Amino acid sequence: FKDRFEALKGRFSDLLPKLLQKSEISGILADFGVSSLQLDKKERGFSFESNNLDMRMNPEAKFSAYDVVNGYSQAELERIFKEYAETKAYRRVANAIVEARSKRAIKSGIELSNIIGNVLPKRGKTNPATPLFQAIRIEVNDELGEIVRLLDALEENPPSGAVVALITFHSLEDRLVKQTLKGENRVEAVNKKVIKPTYKEKQKNRRARSAKL
Repeated sequence: FKDRFEALKGRFSDLLPKLLQKSEISGILADFGVSSLQLDKKERGFSFESNNLDMRMNPEAKFSAYDVVNGYSQAELERIFKEYAETKAYRRVANAIVEARSKRAIKSGIELSNIIGNVLPKRGKTNPATPLFQAIRIEVNDELGEIVRLLDALEENPPSGAVVALITFHSLEDRLVKQTLKGENRVEAVNKKVIKPTYKEKQKNRRARSAKL
């Protein structure tokens, strides 16, 4: 793309307000998903099989999953598991983590997955630790806060005539976007219903199965 492309590194809340004020924008595509590269590299600490606990989308950030798992009080762990994992077992999982780390620090995704697995029985193919890992990741990266700030920036200074496409991957993200579109604002919904991946697309890319545009 030569001179037609410029890559800028930053959070939604850092970049979007500045771009909306300075640039003529014809379209915005915001993908709220985690990069497959981040998930597949075990050293990034997102995986159940990781030998560390990291989950930082920006490796330069100071706050990591290790800090959440080993530093949060039981009440704080219960809060993120209840709100972000939407699990009824939030107390039992938080208690199991606090009990395990009282003996020694929890240092890997493998350890954490095993602790959760001892509390929650496996049903089907999905690892029972999946929503709990998601909750920790959301907390580490303030993912929902970033989405709220992106939506606020669009509402305060909508780019004239631009098309905005938002890709969500779970109910918490869906809810934030739908609440914004249903409210009284200057952003008009183009599609009344979300667009979901086709069967063919899901066959080619399994990670697209929960995506909603």
